[in-house]
Amino acid sequence: MVREASEAQIARTGFERSHHMTAALYFGVAALEAFVNEHTRAYLRGQLSDEAILDILRYGKLRGGKKNDNLLTKLTEWPTILTGQSITVRSNSVGVIDRFIRIRGDLTHAKTNGMDLYRVVDAMASTDIVDVVAEYIAQFHQAAGSQFPYWLWGWNYLNPQSTQYEIMLMNEQQFVHSMAALGASVASFDPAASRRWQVEHMSDYAGYRRIGDALNTLDRCEPKHSAFIYQPKLCRRWWTTEHQATCGHVSEDALAQALAAERAAGQGVE
Repeated sequence: MVREASEAQIARTGFERSHHMTAALYFGVAALEAFVNEHTRAYLRGQLSDEAILDILRYGKLRGGKKNDNLLTKLTEWPTILTGQSITVRSNSVGVIDRFIRIRGDLTHAKTNGMDLYRVVDAMASTDIVDVVAEYIAQFHQAAGSQFPYWLWGWNYLNPQSTQYEIMLMNEQQFVHSMAALGASVASFDPAASRRWQVEHMSDYAGYRRIGDALNTLDRCEPKHSAFIYQPKLCRRWWTTEHQATCGHVSEDALAQALAAERAAGQGVE
């Protein structure tokens, strides 16, 4: 979703923008449903069989409620059961999510010729799709008293290798180190300070917005360290060839410098 929304912002033609906006919309709706399904599955695991859980996820009937396959109902009512609290979002966010769901459904089931719907999609800001999905997930975690993952901001770690790269998950402590390297005011090597930073910024939509706004001002990824060329780095545009080349690959020059530094330190190199 983040990738498609970002590509929509720099699309050169209306056709390309419509493509990326539609993809972002589909990914966004899918992300919301998958997120609720994941937490519902975790909530019911041990109480019901896998088959029974699958029926609930498929047909939208949770805890004795009436059968309802309306996705918006699932997104708005189930969190109260899963967390014990209702999700608090901005006044217009539920309406925005409803509009996304309806457009996705109308495009999928061809209820119109599609042109009028594409005009609606083209009038949207791609960032609105990302923002409302992130708000929902962040506020779900707030209601559950848990911490949302760093990748909600749309940044990923690239694990560099000599000839390729791969996206990999890192823990939140490493993310705080990365944020410090990017200029955040946090003593990342102090466990207590790191934990306070996570609680402040990774517990609700307000925290998501603060850090998201700061990250959006950056024109760079996490700085690379010449002595640790294979260390995964947090990247803002992990899907582009430029970032794959600079953040995901280890150049011959970087390798030579690292080996030279090891020799100079007398560590020995095989």
